[in-house]
Amino acid sequence: MNKDQKQTASTPDHSAALSRISDFVPISIAHPQGSPPDVNGFDLIDQAAELIRASEQRARQAHEKAEKVSAKAIEAVRAAQLRIEQAQAHARLVEQHAAEQAKLADERIAKAEALAEQRIDQAEAWAKNADERAQAAESQLSAAEARASDAEERLEHLNQALRRKLAGATSGPAPLVHNVRSLN
Repeated sequence: MNKDQKQTASTPDHSAALSRISDFVPISIAHPQGSPPDVNGFDLIDQAAELIRASEQRARQAHEKAEKVSAKAIEAVRAAQLRIEQAQAHARLVEQHAAEQAKLADERIAKAEALAEQRIDQAEAWAKNADERAQAAESQLSAAEARASDAEERLEHLNQALRRKLAGATSGPAPLVHNVRSLN
């Protein structure tokens, strides 16, 4: 031991601290100065060697325990890092899936809008065609009404001509020549 260590170990404050660290008790405390020691120097050396071996064993055990704790801490850090990486990968997959779903939704919306526009155009074309057919039907109806009115007038003329002939046949001889062209 060097001189500083002897002085540190011989002070009462430091010796209490050292007694907590190891079982080594300085000779000055173990044997007060007035009492004769029963132990010879070799016994003291053996005790010191035993205390050093015990201290070394405790130090090895503490070192092994520290290594185990350190290994567990490293493993915990690695596991946490792996979980973080897995969570980040999962988040990327979720984001990618959401982006794909949004893209598909946009495509579906665009298709639906195009189909709706096409159907609107088709409905407008059908409505226009129906209007044209209705106008054609109205003009045909007007023509048919005009023909029917004309036919009614001719029928009325024929009826009047027939009544006159019948009225003339009862009143006297009727001429035998008929004017057929006037009926057409």
